[in-house]
Amino acid sequence: MQNYGIIGYPLSHSFSPVIHNMAFKSLGINAEYSKIEIKEENFERHVLSLKKGNWQGFNITIPYKEKIIPFLDKIDPISEKIGAINTIKVEEDGGWTGFNTDYIGFLKPIQSHIDKIKSCLIIGAGGAARAAVYGLSAKTKIEKMLITNRTIKRGQILVDQIKTFAKINCLFIDLTELKNEKEKVDLIINTTSVGMGAQKDKMPVDPIPFSYKNTIVYDLIYNPVQTQFLKAADSAGLNTINGLPMLIWQAEASFNIWTGKDFTSVLVNQLFKIL
Repeated sequence: MQNYGIIGYPLSHSFSPVIHNMAFKSLGINAEYSKIEIKEENFERHVLSLKKGNWQGFNITIPYKEKIIPFLDKIDPISEKIGAINTIKVEEDGGWTGFNTDYIGFLKPIQSHIDKIKSCLIIGAGGAARAAVYGLSAKTKIEKMLITNRTIKRGQILVDQIKTFAKINCLFIDLTELKNEKEKVDLIINTTSVGMGAQKDKMPVDPIPFSYKNTIVYDLIYNPVQTQFLKAADSAGLNTINGLPMLIWQAEASFNIWTGKDFTSVLVNQLFKIL
């Protein structure tokens, strides 16, 4: 039997095992996908132990999409540019190769809006934000990005990185100063964990001041299905997207890297119904 898993902490909210185990079963692959919950103080020791085990691949989630990089043997070029990893393939020689499929999953739900997105506000500066930034810069006609983050240094690092590979007017705004920003944008994205778990009753920011009638409000959280952030946008009649489509499509891209196979349309329809 082949072994796959998701590395992160916490993982109680994760739907990834359901997705991949259904995919393995539907395609007749003898494999199992499990949760590998690792506390930060045990991260290095646990990862080194995994490198000695019988594993064929992993997904990486919060808070390790950047922290996992030093443990990889190779990184594909796009993932290196993004600076975050969400998928690892264990090669035949035991080496770990890192990929990023988040940007693929991120783009799918906004595909029909691609040509209309010229400006955005991105909340957060972690691995998911990096994937969103790359996807937008590579596949849309975006002209301006506003980045806000609780930690100023981390946010500014992301802005500086964007400027190395994209000719976009990109500005960092301190989260505490965001209330003074009056600019309306085409797309608002929450890439943080504010809105899930212990923070399920909170919003990262109020999306309404930055919105107009055609603004898309996109929360990468998928559990709960509708966060307070999306509820606020929905009550204002805005177009809202949660993180479930991104989750399923990034999972398919990971699955393809591991097995060379895509999800069937029947499987995708089943996943959207049950998750």
